[in-house]
Amino acid sequence: MGSKMPFREAVEEVRHGHKTVVGEATCRRVTYRSGQAAEAIVCQEAVRLEKEGLDETEAPRKLVLSADGSFIHLTNGEWREVKGMAVGEFETVRSAGGKEEGVRTRNLSYFTRSYRAREFEYFALAELARRGLDKAETVVAVTDGAEWLQSFIDYHCPKAVRIIDFAHALGYVAEAGRVVWGDSTEAFASWFARNRQQLKLQPPQRTLAELRLLQPKAKQDEQAAVLDRARLYLQRRLEMIDYPYFQRRGYPIGSGAVESAHKQVVQRRFKQAGMRWAPQNVDPLLAMRDLICNKRWSEGWDNIVDYHWQQRHHIMRQRKLEGKSKQSAPVTFSVLKAAGLLTPAGELDNIAPVQEKPKKDPKDHPWRNNKWPTKESWRWNKYLQQN
Repeated sequence: MGSKMPFREAVEEVRHGHKTVVGEATCRRVTYRSGQAAEAIVCQEAVRLEKEGLDETEAPRKLVLSADGSFIHLTNGEWREVKGMAVGEFETVRSAGGKEEGVRTRNLSYFTRSYRAREFEYFALAELARRGLDKAETVVAVTDGAEWLQSFIDYHCPKAVRIIDFAHALGYVAEAGRVVWGDSTEAFASWFARNRQQLKLQPPQRTLAELRLLQPKAKQDEQAAVLDRARLYLQRRLEMIDYPYFQRRGYPIGSGAVESAHKQVVQRRFKQAGMRWAPQNVDPLLAMRDLICNKRWSEGWDNIVDYHWQQRHHIMRQRKLEGKSKQSAPVTFSVLKAAGLLTPAGELDNIAPVQEKPKKDPKDHPWRNNKWPTKESWRWNKYLQQN
């Protein structure tokens, strides 16, 4: 419950739905502790796969891979980027007459962390290996073209078909048009509608030609800089914005998968009104959110329980070993001599003998001579007192 909703609401849900009283602090502590275990399990799996090689999994035909970042507010006032990855299968949707109507993505799974780019790239291996990325016939990577994302794709699947998210590329076209035609004008609306269709249905060189035609219309240096930035961004990624070719091959051209990851995993739990997060609690809760959104809660919870038992057994064994190491060494002749506790042989005659206390003969013990009151004497004394 603490992974699905705010801790205060989770406590109320448990109290009303399960008739169990749990404190908010307990809910918070158990959630974070379980999240730490879930995070550690994924990290251990990635390390194992790196050393032993990938496991045998069913090879999917077509996979779409997408990754991006979003920001959450921390308790120290800073903002931290949460990187999210979504991977799923895609297929072409056809109408009853056999006409292609679009591309559908299904069976999505997610991996989200606030790690640095290299760490995120490394530990994402556990999820990608589970989905059979290395064995897929076709892998399509839809991103916004950021450098860390290109490195991510190079590391996991260099053969992937790389596509710039259509909405992201279109944003550069729109930005170029606004600085020339102005925002919310009829001239801009007409120009943008025409170039939107052109970018989607025509070779990308035509869109670049349209942006070059806008260059003489820039009246200020700031406008010229915006036009140059938009044109250079698209020109450097010309092969990744050939949307007519990608659509003919039946590839997805939008990053709806990773947007779904941020909406499902991050926003619903981390970005509600007034929420701020301690840095050390972000990744454990993200690990729990991944289990829920990937629909693997039962499997994941069993692994968490096993992990806790293994950790407990390891701690008990360590304590036992430490206890043995702290035991004193056996007292030997050499140890006593080194400590100066041995008396030289010449001084033994000067040591006074120990006076032993005389022992009482067992025969003289009061119990044996019947000098202690018996049961009958106690009764007789009680009779005399009453009369």
